[in-house]
Amino acid sequence: MIEKITSTNNKTIKFIKQIINDKKYRDSAEVFGVESYRVTKQLIDNKYTLKYVLVSSSSKYVSAFNKESIIWVNDNVFSTLSSLANSDGIIGIFNKQKKSLQLAPNKKYIILDKIQNPGNFGAIARICVAFKLDGIIVSNDSVDIYNPAIIRGSMGAIFSIPVMVTTDLGKMIGELKKLQYKVFSTTLDKNARDVNSISFPSSCAIIFGNEGNGIDLKYIKMSDETIYIKISEQVDSLNIAATVAIIAWKLTQ
Repeated sequence: MIEKITSTNNKTIKFIKQIINDKKYRDSAEVFGVESYRVTKQLIDNKYTLKYVLVSSSSKYVSAFNKESIIWVNDNVFSTLSSLANSDGIIGIFNKQKKSLQLAPNKKYIILDKIQNPGNFGAIARICVAFKLDGIIVSNDSVDIYNPAIIRGSMGAIFSIPVMVTTDLGKMIGELKKLQYKVFSTTLDKNARDVNSISFPSSCAIIFGNEGNGIDLKYIKMSDETIYIKISEQVDSLNIAATVAIIAWKLTQ
């Protein structure tokens, strides 16, 4: 039977609001939410377990899901949950799935240190998938990978690439070096080399830092080399997602 909800005071609606807005609640409940039919279907195809799907009364996708998993809500209730200007009336609630990457030789990884902007993170995930990189290693003091803005910004790509969230980024860099990886840090220091002069090896990892403060000095010191992208003197720096895109492209050449 399809459950029908017409009140924002309904306990299920309150539960979903907490999942969408509160990382701690997502962590404790071991679930997360995504919006749009496209991303919901993508996760189902990737074998994520769907707990249930909210379908607004005006959505054209009401027949796209098993009736037993549907929670039907009226448009007014749905609008209190949606973050999209032109929503298609679908919000999927899924169990979290362990998809942590396993370090292995001859891979190309992106390492993210304290990335805070979910829009940047989402764009980076999409870039990594576009250029067929092998995984993302991210410090746990970065933005939550299940943040709705990351999922939205990545167009669901965050679920198509292995991600390792670590409490000890230094240890992971050390593990990569044990596997004979060459580790690069993106910096603007005087000793950094133009990325165009680098021939990236088959086993390499590139560190990108916090949007305001850059990479922690201790990780720079662990790197084999520092690199930069030469740009016009009229611009101080590039957005981190743009930087990742350029270097990801270089990694595929």
